[in-house]
Amino acid sequence: MPAETEGKKKGKKRGKKVLDPIALERARIEEAEKQRREEAMLLARLRELKEEEEAMTLKASNTVEARWMVFLRECKQKELIAEIEIVRRAFESAIDRKNAVIEMLFNDLEEVEEQHRLVFHSNMTTVDALIEMQTRRMADLEAEFEADLLEMKADYEKEMLELVRKHEHEVADLKLILDNMASEAELLEKKLQEETSEARDTALEKMEGERKQMQNDLVKISESIRVELDARYKEFMTTAQVNMKDYMDKSKEDAETTERIASQLKRIEKLQESVTSWRTNLARNAREWEEKNNAIQQERDATIRHLKALKSKMESWRSKEASRLAEFIKNAKDCEYQLRDTVCRAEKILCLVELGKPLETEREQVLSFESNVATSEIEQEVKRLMANSDAAEAQDESAAPDGAAFSEEWRLLERFWTKHNKVVLDNAALSQEKYHLEEENKKLQVLLKQYLEELSVSDAVMQGPNTLLLMSRAPNVVEAAKRAKREAGAYNTVVEGNKYVSDVTKQLVLR
Repeated sequence: MPAETEGKKKGKKRGKKVLDPIALERARIEEAEKQRREEAMLLARLRELKEEEEAMTLKASNTVEARWMVFLRECKQKELIAEIEIVRRAFESAIDRKNAVIEMLFNDLEEVEEQHRLVFHSNMTTVDALIEMQTRRMADLEAEFEADLLEMKADYEKEMLELVRKHEHEVADLKLILDNMASEAELLEKKLQEETSEARDTALEKMEGERKQMQNDLVKISESIRVELDARYKEFMTTAQVNMKDYMDKSKEDAETTERIASQLKRIEKLQESVTSWRTNLARNAREWEEKNNAIQQERDATIRHLKALKSKMESWRSKEASRLAEFIKNAKDCEYQLRDTVCRAEKILCLVELGKPLETEREQVLSFESNVATSEIEQEVKRLMANSDAAEAQDESAAPDGAAFSEEWRLLERFWTKHNKVVLDNAALSQEKYHLEEENKKLQVLLKQYLEELSVSDAVMQGPNTLLLMSRAPNVVEAAKRAKREAGAYNTVVEGNKYVSDVTKQLVLR
């Protein structure tokens, strides 16, 4: 019986062992189903946490961006106020300086105009004197010419009357000669006629036969005599005319030479007198004008020296200003580079601050910057400052009676620093004005380029960025840093430590 009972028990145990795998499978399935439901619940919870975290992150980023924009507006407002004040001071100083320069130029212009008026007045008086002298000389020459002309006319009329009288006498002589020759010819003819008439009666009979022959001979002889007389008369007349013409020419030449000699002698005498007078006038005028030229040359040399001195001063001032301007530009570029580096570092710091803000402790959240100076050092610095102030007060009390002696030096030093500060402000205003002008020039160039691009259609314009597309909101520093890293290709996914720890603990608790 006990054995059977033991066998039954063993059978029952074996039956139970046979049923256990099914139950285990069912339990395993239930456990898997339960785990699946838990995982689904966990995923839903994680989604809710993720959405909540995204909403909180968006809200925090919006608040940070709004605060950052307010801070930037305040900073920009302060910068603009400071720049406006600097520009106002620079403008006032520039106006004062330009007014001073304009007054100085007006004074120089008045001096130059006064000198020009004096020189012009002296020159005009000189020109008037020369014109008056020339008019007197021309009047004298005209009077001399008129006198010479009248004298020559009188001489010419006298000589003309003498020549006419001589011509009349010679013509009368020639007429007498011709009348005598004609009377002699008539007498000779009468004598011949008488001789022939006396011999005709006696020799009429004798010479009746020879009459015709003699008549012919006489005719031939008379014709030959007449021809000879005519030839002699013509020859005489031609020779007389030639001699008369030669006589007239020679007489004219003699008269002309005598007149020329007399006029030349008179002219030589007058020229000698005028030469002596002109020499005296030239010597006197040469002395006067030499003195005037020396005075004008000295004044011109003094003016040129003054202008050269002013020009050298202006060139030195321009060179100094150019060197200072170059130095200012160099300093401005260095400052721009440093500011860019500072902006880059600030962007990186702000990015790291945004990333490390959730990991800050309560003390770090309360104290923005932890002090690196020990309390003992602070106490020593306070004691040193107090000791220095006590010593300065004691020294002021002891040196109060002797302070009046140094008041003049302090006043001069204060004046020096005032002028120095004014010069520094002028230089700063000039650099600021140059910067503003360069910025305005750049903006105008950009606007002109955009206007030309809008007017013209080219491949460069079509391939370039569209200036009409603008962003709806300005990016903050964190987004700019992320964009720079993304463009550089060094983007890394970062998970916050607190969030990671909280997620791990939640998963462990749910399990």
